[in-house]
Amino acid sequence: MHSSEWLNINGLLRFQRKIYVPQSPDLRRQIVALCHDTHIAGHPGCWKTLELVSQNYWWPQMSRYISQYVSTCDLCLRTKPWRHSPVGELQPLSVLDAWWDTLSVDFMVELLESSRHDAVMTVVDSISKRVHFVPTHTTVTVEGAARLFLYYA
Repeated sequence: MHSSEWLNINGLLRFQRKIYVPQSPDLRRQIVALCHDTHIAGHPGCWKTLELVSQNYWWPQMSRYISQYVSTCDLCLRTKPWRHSPVGELQPLSVLDAWWDTLSVDFMVELLESSRHDAVMTVVDSISKRVHFVPTHTTVTVEGAARLFLYYA
């Protein structure tokens, strides 16, 4: 960068006639929020927000910062439509043949201790939705979980 591109006018450092914004996350966030989040701005996309900010301000990697800000805007994520084709039609799940043929196993851990146990292993049958609750410990190993499964389920 050339020194002729930088000016100090009334205590404001300017780069190519735009106000230089120092490395201050709060200040940069406030500037982008003014150009993106206000009712007048109307939550424009990344490029329009960059255009609005860059009319008066500059900092290194400004476009990357604005892109990240806009892509994580909660209101934009909830209200703006997706701009890609639909994923496709839903495919039905295969029909299961027998009870206890397809199971799911999960653990509820870090519970209050009861009878020297602080976790519960749950085994659920996919067809009948029957559940077995097996008391265990948070520190159970894979071998221990397999033994519990074979013994209780």
